[in-house]
Amino acid sequence: MRILEPDYAADFHCLAGACPDTCCKDWEIILDEDTLARYQEIPGAFGDEVRAALTRDAEGDTMFRLTDGHCPLLREDGLCRVQLALGEEGLCNTCRQHPRFYEEYGSTRELTLSISCPAAAKLLLEHDAPVTFVSHEDGVPVSGCNELDPERYLALRRARDTAIALVQNRSLSISDRLGLLLLFAVRLQKLVDETAYGRLDALLAQFSNPERRNRALSRIRRLRQKEARFFPCWLILNNMEHLTQEFPRLLDRRASRTITHALDPAFSVQWEQLTVYFLWRYFLKASVDGKILSRVQSCVFHVVSIAALFSAQERRTPQALLPLAGLYSKEVEHSEENLHLLLRVFDRKTLPWQALLPLLG
Repeated sequence: MRILEPDYAADFHCLAGACPDTCCKDWEIILDEDTLARYQEIPGAFGDEVRAALTRDAEGDTMFRLTDGHCPLLREDGLCRVQLALGEEGLCNTCRQHPRFYEEYGSTRELTLSISCPAAAKLLLEHDAPVTFVSHEDGVPVSGCNELDPERYLALRRARDTAIALVQNRSLSISDRLGLLLLFAVRLQKLVDETAYGRLDALLAQFSNPERRNRALSRIRRLRQKEARFFPCWLILNNMEHLTQEFPRLLDRRASRTITHALDPAFSVQWEQLTVYFLWRYFLKASVDGKILSRVQSCVFHVVSIAALFSAQERRTPQALLPLAGLYSKEVEHSEENLHLLLRVFDRKTLPWQALLPLLG
């Protein structure tokens, strides 16, 4: 298959015992059937220890139970007993692949390094140049067919290129870029709804041509002048499933502070990289369900929320942003329930796209 990945992915290395926020805590790892069968056959005392660490949930899935919020097979030095005893091939699929997440579109697999991982977050947020995407072949045969509308998929793949280029246009402020991104998604959604892919070239040209783009920007700037209210975003985050104890405390600190806009221009590069990260991971999912506006709104919501929570911190440096972005990702991206909640909010226009604009500044 053809693998597409961000240009920094090849530099990723697990920090292992030196990781400041191990992935072996805060969530239960569901075991795949092949790994579970192997674990049932491990001989001796170590095999007994592994099997004693397993539990089964109400849905019948088997997973490692948490002990004080950690996997019971995590040593005090931050290393995994399973990997030390059996090697990397002894890990379950989730543990072996994390923080790598793949999406398959026909003969292409797209790789994202989740920013819930400190090493991945550091690669992204300390990456000064605009992120590019590279491809290579992995020699693996195509595994099957996706439930894709081919015409919609090809149109959205081109549209994502334009969306990312728009976000990476550093001649504009980050607020202008994200505002234009939302308006682009509004017009793209109409095109998708009407299956009017013959108009795609005109739409892409509108947001690529400086003169025509500036006319769209005038409208966005007018809408941004309304009162900024982060409370609706805060309410959504507060009502989500919480996977850690720290995130609700962070929300409580944010609740006591007013906000005029979320995106501190001093961190424009970081907001750009985060937006590109979310677009890369979620934009093309609309090729299955057609919900492009809701998915782009979710991407902007993620960036605005991270920025707003960051603004409540006393210490605001690029390095201080790393753990906060990782915590947010762990809470929101690693919960299908939370991701679906956001899509429902935007699908039903409970939080319309225009409400995000004043928060951009």
